[in-house]
Amino acid sequence: MKHIALAMGLSDYYDHGIARGIVRYAKTKPGWRLYGHGWMFSPLDDLRGWDGDGVIARIEYAETATLLEGVTCPVVDVANAFSAPHIHLVSNDDAETGRLAGRHFRKNGFKSVAYCGVSHAQWSLRRLQGFTESLGSDDVPIFERPLSWWLQERHSVELALFLARLPKPVALFACNDKVGLRVSSICSAEQIAVPDQVAVLGVDNEDIPCELANPTLSSIELQLEQIGERAAATLHLLMEHPERAVPNVLVPPVDVVERRSTLAYASANPLIVEAYRRIRSDGGHVKSVKDVADEVAVSRRTLENHFKRETGQTVHEAIIAQKIRIATHLLRSTDLKMEAIAGEAGFGSLQRFFAHFKRYTGTTPNRFRKLTGSTPRKPRV
Repeated sequence: MKHIALAMGLSDYYDHGIARGIVRYAKTKPGWRLYGHGWMFSPLDDLRGWDGDGVIARIEYAETATLLEGVTCPVVDVANAFSAPHIHLVSNDDAETGRLAGRHFRKNGFKSVAYCGVSHAQWSLRRLQGFTESLGSDDVPIFERPLSWWLQERHSVELALFLARLPKPVALFACNDKVGLRVSSICSAEQIAVPDQVAVLGVDNEDIPCELANPTLSSIELQLEQIGERAAATLHLLMEHPERAVPNVLVPPVDVVERRSTLAYASANPLIVEAYRRIRSDGGHVKSVKDVADEVAVSRRTLENHFKRETGQTVHEAIIAQKIRIATHLLRSTDLKMEAIAGEAGFGSLQRFFAHFKRYTGTTPNRFRKLTGSTPRKPRV
């Protein structure tokens, strides 16, 4: 029998995703018994007296890292907030998460960017480093506070001033959804328009808070269940082969799940801004180029010339890209059949869907669904 402690609160979306992956792996190991602070585990009161075989921990605070220094069994961390020589890491690839955010904003025309993060947390620093790397510049305005500040602070004059002084329009990368929601809330209180003045992108894709936010919050989805599963597999190796060198594991993020908080194109040309908004609206994927031109009250030729010069792509290509975004979201988050996804995304036929999807993503819809590693869920009604 292997006794495994889960040192995490199981109080938020991140913990739940990690725990699901751990539980799935543990079911393949009949000799594993999990101890934790949630209802699904045997009770774990205090790690200081833990004498089991292994620990999987979410080390967010220095106190937790200090507490685990006295543990003699293998420890796997899934947070990447602090480094310690005796602790193995299996976590999200935070640098790639930052690079993904930078690429997304750059593609949407933003020249002015900013970052809000958690001070003294390695994962936040890595996200910032990836973000600046993808932009090719270290000149990024930064607002950082401890994690406890972001969780407890209601209204901050400091943050309000930071947001007010940013050159607009600005793309703001928030290190996680909690920070993104706080930024969005301050913008609302200060009458700073999201996304027209400040486009906000978070991380974790906590679907309920992101969908209930006003406007809804765009976020980078992480492979939480895969992180949990691989953390458990790493711990198994450490317990079975203590003499073996086991490398750290970084799991790449999935993609940007775009909602209204980033539906903006940064341009001085109001025609481009409005056309982009129309294309990226809820029904934009079923519009034709003529539909968009009629809605912005210009000729098709005028729209095409301005749009291509400003964005580097045609209006038709932008509409197809919106169809692909909808299709990838449905592939990741539902178990709809391919025919239904092709219809929901606005493709005229399954053949056209497969052809466009392969050209835009480099893979087939079936393989994309398999590679995302997400558990399909029924679409909400």
